[in-house]
Amino acid sequence: MTSARFLTAPDGTRFRDLNGNGVMDPYENPTLSVDERTEDLLGRLSLEEKIGLMFQTVIEVGDDGEVLEAPGKISKSPTTTVVVHKNMNHFNVHAIRTARQAATWNNNLQALAETTPHGIPVTISTDPRHAFVENTGVAFSAGPFSQWPEGLGLAALDDVETVREFAEVARREYVAVGIRAALHPQIDLATEPRWGRQAQTLGQDAARVTEFTAAYLQG
Repeated sequence: MTSARFLTAPDGTRFRDLNGNGVMDPYENPTLSVDERTEDLLGRLSLEEKIGLMFQTVIEVGDDGEVLEAPGKISKSPTTTVVVHKNMNHFNVHAIRTARQAATWNNNLQALAETTPHGIPVTISTDPRHAFVENTGVAFSAGPFSQWPEGLGLAALDDVETVREFAEVARREYVAVGIRAALHPQIDLATEPRWGRQAQTLGQDAARVTEFTAAYLQG
């Protein structure tokens, strides 16, 4: 498995040679805008690669931070199969035992992604994992992360600034282990007590939920 190399272009720009051709292509050029780099990359992708970008599935962490090359408890395919052969690079991570395990796994996963034709990084998302509910597919208890009230508990504090502070802490902890997308907050109104995801909501009052949501996203 060969990872992308850092090279220096003739103009002195240091870049990551994601496709291994020894040339700084526009999408590898850090001096260009995101829009310019994206436009160039899209023109290079095959139909199969573009289709792969449209999917998201579950992925699991190896016990010691390795990528799993066999079906897991929930995921159905080896990691190399989905990343390299099925061109997928958006995944929802499940159980995380320690922060070190998660960070090591993310580094190994990104190294695998660098072996694909264009070296597109994998984006990892997660359901809420900073509170008390352990319900696979809905939320995870905090484990190695800081522990806070469920969303409904945060709302019950009726303090917009606390919601913002929580989101800022969650963001820092996620990024530290390679998680770049949060599948929350849950902003549907809590109007049905039998609903299994009610604990992750921010209450039943639309006006207050709007305030809490804005603070959450800012954080």
